[in-house]
Amino acid sequence: MNSVFEVCYSWNKEAIPTGGADPVYMMIEWRNGSPAKRLRKLAPKIVSRDLELLLKPEYGIELKGIYGCRSKETDIGWVLRLGDVYKGESKQILLEFAMGPRLSGKASVCSAYWSTRKLKQSQRVLLRREQLYIQYTSHLGMLRQPEDPKVEKTIKLSETVPLIKQALRAYERGRVQEGSNLLRRHADALLIEAARKQDLDYYEEAEMVEKLRYHYGITYANPYPVRGKAMLVE
Repeated sequence: MNSVFEVCYSWNKEAIPTGGADPVYMMIEWRNGSPAKRLRKLAPKIVSRDLELLLKPEYGIELKGIYGCRSKETDIGWVLRLGDVYKGESKQILLEFAMGPRLSGKASVCSAYWSTRKLKQSQRVLLRREQLYIQYTSHLGMLRQPEDPKVEKTIKLSETVPLIKQALRAYERGRVQEGSNLLRRHADALLIEAARKQDLDYYEEAEMVEKLRYHYGITYANPYPVRGKAMLVE
C-alpha cells in the first residue's frame, strides 16, 4: 500500500508574515490508487481500515480547528480518525492553525504520522511519516499573493455545518428571526461566490442552506411543533 498511497498538503497562502498569523489553513488530500471513476457498477474496494493521522505541532504552533473528520487530543498529539480507505477514492480534511512569530525562512509546523490496519489484521501499520513546513517572510510581494483557490473553496464550504448548528440553537431557543438571518446571510454569501467563480458547488451549498432555512422556519414557527429533533446537516 505504501507505493500507491498518495497525500497532498496545500496551504491557503504561499507565505505568512514573520509576525505570525491566525488563522492559517492547510488542506490535506489523500488517495490510494488511481482516481476513481464517477460512475461505478460495483461497490468500491476497501484497501485498508481505520486510517489515522497523528499530528504533533511544533512549539509556538497551535492547531485550532479540524474540519471533516473526528479527532482527539492526546498526550502525544492530535489523533485524526479518517475511516476506511477505498481504492481510488479521494478524501480531504481542513486544518486551522495559529502561527507564532518566526524569522524569515522555512519553518517546521508539525510532524505527521499516517497509520492504518491492513485487511484481516489487527496490528496498526505505519504508512508514512513526514515533516510539514511553511514559509515565513517579510516580502510584501509574497504576502500579497492570492489564496490557493481550492483551499479557499474548502474553507468557505467548511463554514456551513458550524453555522447551521449555531442557527439551530437560535431556533430552538425561540430566536427564529436570528436563526433565519444567519442562514440567509450564509446562503447569500455562497451565491455571490458561485457567481464570481462560476462554480456550481457553491450554488448547491447555498440551495441546501436555503432548504434548511425553509424547513426550520416551518418547524419552529409552529407553537406546538411535532416531537423529534429538527433536521441537521452533519
